[in-house]
Amino acid sequence: MSWYLALPSAVFAALLMVGGAATLRSGWVMPWQRGHVYRPRFFGWAELAMGGALGLQASTALLDDRGVDSMVRGIGLGCLFLGLSLLVLSQRPPRGR
Repeated sequence: MSWYLALPSAVFAALLMVGGAATLRSGWVMPWQRGHVYRPRFFGWAELAMGGALGLQASTALLDDRGVDSMVRGIGLGCLFLGLSLLVLSQRPPRGR
């Protein structure tokens, strides 16, 4: 990954993690997401997991070893799927069920 992609990814990962920490600490959710989030605790953990995954993906710009690079990318992908599943669990269930 080039530096011009890694640096904005790292900044966005930090912003996601700050938002996740704010959600876990106070239950606060961004205004455009308040209508969709039913469980803010799951949403906060999802933001932390996805921010960590993005940070791991951005950190591979510093690695030279292909084996370690692929292992870190695999761990990042696993964290991304964990965050996605928590994000789905945090959404409001459909009406009528």
